This record gives sequence, structure tokens and C-alpha cells, in this order.
Amino acid sequence: MRPYYLALLLILPLTAIANNQPLTYDRIDLQESATVDVDNDLLVAELFAQAEGRDAAAPANQVNQLVAWAIEQARRHDAVKLQTLGYNSNPMYKNSTIHGWRVSQSIRLESHDSSVLSDLIGELQAKLKVSSIGYQVSDQQRRKHLDDLTDDALRRFTERAARIARTLGHGGFRIVRLSINDDQPRPMPVARGMMMEAAGDRAVSAPQLEAGTRKLSVSIHGEIELDPK
Repeated sequence: MRPYYLALLLILPLTAIANNQPLTYDRIDLQESATVDVDNDLLVAELFAQAEGRDAAAPANQVNQLVAWAIEQARRHDAVKLQTLGYNSNPMYKNSTIHGWRVSQSIRLESHDSSVLSDLIGELQAKLKVSSIGYQVSDQQRRKHLDDLTDDALRRFTERAARIARTLGHGGFRIVRLSINDDQPRPMPVARGMMMEAAGDRAVSAPQLEAGTRKLSVSIHGEIELDPK
């Protein structure tokens, strides 16, 4: 046998041993969660101003004036948070030729005082259109519940793991891996499309809205390894 053949035969077993992963037994995947109903405490609305014209300047000026008016109305209410959103200017085509321009801009309003915001929306509909209104759980409310939900979900996870270990005749377990996930609640649309058209030069009645509740949850997914018997 040539020397290099002998060296290769000696190296191969060592390589195989080095690449071997430690053997694992009695590993179990588990998932648990905790859920709570939380009051939707934040009302959010988006409205937009839109105008069309033969050239871009005229509708742009009209939209700017409408949004400036809406901002002035909203700033009268300390309980309402205001944010301006996207500004769009798009050509309108007819027979592949530009025959006009459509300009629009949106604003976002939110408040913990739904009655104040509902009245303001009714006023703004004199000149703006509503794209959506919805309730959601505020960040403050959500954070307040997440810690308790996490504690509850972890307690359920460990209790279930201990129960499985006992049932299968093992003295205990260890956690191999663990992940914690919390739901990101989406805004709940209460009114969409039912108030799209502006009412001309007069305000409309305030929309009737019910906040309701939303489920918040924290889920735990992990893997445990049972202690040897």
C-alpha cells in the first residue's frame, strides 16, 4: 500500500467523527398562546382633496387651498393629531393624449376622543372626501397588555412542557429554542366608501361609529428536550 493511501485511510475516520453532530432524543415542538380582548381606543380617519383641470396649476392650487382649510379646522382641536400624507399629480389621457390633470392630497386624523373627531369629519366633508375611518388599539394600550400576555403565554408553555415530561415518565425537560411573537393588529375599517363624495358647500352629519374590541395575542413556539429517564 502506498504511503498516501495509508494517510487517506487514517484521515477519513477522523473527519467523519469531527462532522458527526451530537445525537439528540426526545425532542418535542410546542406552541402556546395567550389572548385578551382590548378596547379599541383610537379613531383614525383619512380624507383627501381632489381636483381636475386642463393644466396642472389650477387643480394644484385648488387642492392646496382645500388642504390648508382642512388643516386650519383640525388645528382648532387639541385632542386631534394631524398628519399630511401623499401628494399626487397625474395626467389624464384621452386617445393617448394628455387632456387634463388630476391632483390630490390626503390627510390623516386620529384621536382618542371619538366624538370630537367624528364632528370634525362631518365638518371637513363639506370640502373633502373620506377614504376610510377605522378604530384601532393605540400603541400605549397595546404595550400595556403585551408584558402580561407574554408572562401568561410563557407560563402556559412551561406548564404544558412539564406535563408532557411527567406523562412520558421523564423527570424534567430543558428548552432547546424559543420564539415569542405578538400580533400586530390592523386598523378596523368602520366606514369605507359610504362617504366618498363631498357634500358641496355644507357639512354633513357626523358618522355614527362604535369602537368595539380587538383581540391581542402573544404566541410562544419552541422545542424542548426531555431529561433522560
